[in-house]
Amino acid sequence: MLENPMWAIALSVCIGAFLGIMTMALISAERYSKYHARVHELEHEIKQLKQRGRKPQPKKKPVRRRNA
Repeated sequence: MLENPMWAIALSVCIGAFLGIMTMALISAERYSKYHARVHELEHEIKQLKQRGRKPQPKKKPVRRRNA
């Protein structure tokens, strides 16, 4: 079966594609995990600020300037 070089090439391409997909899945899972941890951290911070009676400061919007 593997005596024909075309089979070996096709098999190696399939294995390489599979490994590439699995690597990208692991990278995106790690990215999602970091994102979820950051969201949880911010929710906890907002909860603590509400318990202290302070509101979280809103993000300042950039000033739009016109050229005269």
